Amino acid sequence: MTPDTEGRRGGRQQKRSLLTRDALLDAAAREVDAHGYGAVAMHHIAKAAEVTTGALTFHFPTKGDLFAELTELGLARTRERAEDVARLPASPLRRISLLVLALLELLHRDVVVRAAVRLARELPEVADASEAYLPLSRELLREAGETGQLREGVTPDAVTEMIQYLVAGAEVCARGNTSTPENADTARAHFTALRDLLLYGVSAVLPPGRE
Repeated sequence: MTPDTEGRRGGRQQKRSLLTRDALLDAAAREVDAHGYGAVAMHHIAKAAEVTTGALTFHFPTKGDLFAELTELGLARTRERAEDVARLPASPLRRISLLVLALLELLHRDVVVRAAVRLARELPEVADASEAYLPLSRELLREAGETGQLREGVTPDAVTEMIQYLVAGAEVCARGNTSTPENADTARAHFTALRDLLLYGVSAVLPPGRE
């Protein structure tokens, strides 16, 4: 076998390995989303991913290893989305408004994110999932308050707590969801209404037109 042939073969094997790893993370996310940490066994995940238990333990020797990576992946996606919205050229209240909508949509369509939030809630040793977006939320709300965009008597801390409850509720309501283009549009309209009720009910400015 030539070096080029060995290289191509190695590349194919690496690609298959990565695909298997992705399939296992996706299967684990769906199992956690539907049943929670305590009810999920490694052989359930292997079966859902259509691989052997040996293939699963090759990539993730323990359940803890698998769920640690799953949690980090979900929180990383949340953090990345929050940072993208926070960089938009808009007023602080507008950016926090778009951030809340983005979080609700992410929970609706991304089972990995939902699973990470559930794992963070069910496992005390896992980092609080809200820390993936709360620091940015607090900063934007502080700026909104300093620029007169919040009603008198409304504090950034109170609004931050309301956002946490809304996001937590969205994760529960979206559990077991299978998103389609049709219900994605319905969900967006629903989330936009909830977001506006939350944020523009406490603001000193009127909401813009629907996104």
